[in-house]
Amino acid sequence: MPGRADGREIESGEGRISVVDEPGDAGGPLRGEQQPDRAGVGQAAPGPVVAKPVRLRWSLPRGLERVLDPVRLEWARIGHAGGRTRVRVALKAELRRLAGIVGLEQAPVVLAERLERRLAAQHGERVREPVGWLLSRGLPQRAECYATTCDDQVRMDTGLVCPSCELLIGDRRSLRQQVVQAVALELPRLAPAEAKAEVERRLSHKVALRAARDAVRRERAVAERARREVVYAGQREELEVAKAELAARACEECGVPEAAGLCPVCSYNRTVRAAVEEAAQVAAAVSGPVKDLGVVAGRLATCRVRLEGEVDRAADRLRREGMPEAAVAWEARNLAEELLREERARAVDALLDSAEAQAEAERVFAIERARRSGELQARAASEQARQRCAELLLDQRLGQVRAADRPSASEKAVGWRQRMVELAARPLGDEIRVPQPAAGECRKAVSAA
Repeated sequence: MPGRADGREIESGEGRISVVDEPGDAGGPLRGEQQPDRAGVGQAAPGPVVAKPVRLRWSLPRGLERVLDPVRLEWARIGHAGGRTRVRVALKAELRRLAGIVGLEQAPVVLAERLERRLAAQHGERVREPVGWLLSRGLPQRAECYATTCDDQVRMDTGLVCPSCELLIGDRRSLRQQVVQAVALELPRLAPAEAKAEVERRLSHKVALRAARDAVRRERAVAERARREVVYAGQREELEVAKAELAARACEECGVPEAAGLCPVCSYNRTVRAAVEEAAQVAAAVSGPVKDLGVVAGRLATCRVRLEGEVDRAADRLRREGMPEAAVAWEARNLAEELLREERARAVDALLDSAEAQAEAERVFAIERARRSGELQARAASEQARQRCAELLLDQRLGQVRAADRPSASEKAVGWRQRMVELAARPLGDEIRVPQPAAGECRKAVSAA
């Protein structure tokens, strides 16, 4: 009972309450397991000494059960929370890295196989420090070659022997064989022990030379990488400066400062003009024949005026309602794009009934029926062919309309030639022009000669 406890009762190493005998002690309720004979003051009761058992933590972290299953006994030996946290963080980091190599689903399997393989490499020897072993030997990938999927000469994605490691091993064996053959040819009378020593000496020399060349190559690669980084940094700085200069430029059309060359309102207006122009071309392409370029140009002008008037009326209505200019430009752009979609859909519907589209649909239907396809499938294929034919006809007509809208190639060539003649006749600032005789004077001079 708590009232009977006194200074004679202490806590032993096993976590139980034991009693220390004192002279003249008459015993009590807490001494039921003590022997009646006391050897002396301060001596515990005789009996077998029980060692403190090691507390095993068998529970594995949630989400890492599959990975830690091969080393669950080593995990159970980690008795402090700090070590467990370090191992858990390292496990999650390695899983994320492996997920980028072999995939999210395969990463736990690969890591579990690695831990099992590393633990089997102990050959029954006990792991002294589980945390250090897991962090330094169990978890890190040990690539024996240049392949990113290599781990202990095994490919993590396939589980087969790494061919890159086999290639490197073959190179090393080939180098040794070359050294052996060279020693046998140059020193044929050496004893086996001396020949072996000479082979090892030459092989070590060649390996050292290769290592030195590899080190030089790596240094050059590091220097080249540093040089490229300097160049890239300069290019990034130039790009940032160019971006800042572009952002500081005023609008090309309205002159608004710091508009990156074009303010939103002018950008919307430019989009409106482009959409209206394309919609006018589409409307002119299906309004009649496109062979006569003069008629096509007049029709295109009429469609352009009609569409521009529709957009302008909508914009004026929005301005009267008190909307800001940016919102007006935004709505005008949406309206112009909607007009373009409507004109294109109307043009395609008109061209679906053309003779060319009907002939193409009939041809595809006959081909599909010849392939023993069902009637529904043949009809669907013919409709798709008719749609494609209508779109192709529209593109062809648009090309003709655009050709009618711009000057012909012959006019361009003549105009450019005339421009070159005019530029050649223009005197330069520092040029000394020699006066040329007239045509009549040239004839007189030639006849006199």
